[in-house]
Amino acid sequence: MAVQNTASEQNPRDPRHAAVQDDDRASVIRHEERLVINREQEETGRARLRKYVVTEPVRQEVTLGAEEPDVVRTPISEEERQAFLDGRELPVGEDEMILYRSEPVVQTVRVPYQRVRLVTRRVERTEVVEETLRKERVDIETQDEPRR
Repeated sequence: MAVQNTASEQNPRDPRHAAVQDDDRASVIRHEERLVINREQEETGRARLRKYVVTEPVRQEVTLGAEEPDVVRTPISEEERQAFLDGRELPVGEDEMILYRSEPVVQTVRVPYQRVRLVTRRVERTEVVEETLRKERVDIETQDEPRR
């Protein structure tokens, strides 16, 4: 009896023959799982700058001065003596001087001296990620015994 080819067996576009079409070899596609590790950011907290005023006592020494009168006696010159003797009068008079002293004057002034700002600093750490992956294996079955 003769074997007769049907139209689908002769049609190269028939999906039943697609696996055998290329070089008459059978093939399967093997799959396996791989790790894809992504990172996501999450908010861990907040930082805020807050400025406030504190007071602290300050003690600082300052040197102050004052003028005091002091009497200095010096002999007069011959010319001054003769001028006095010629007048034969005892002159009466007075002289005055202004005395000064320094007193502390305390005031406070506000001056800028430093800028304080917040920045972020990146700190990195390494973690070990453990996961179980699945892989497909292909065994060939023959009538003898399975091969791997």
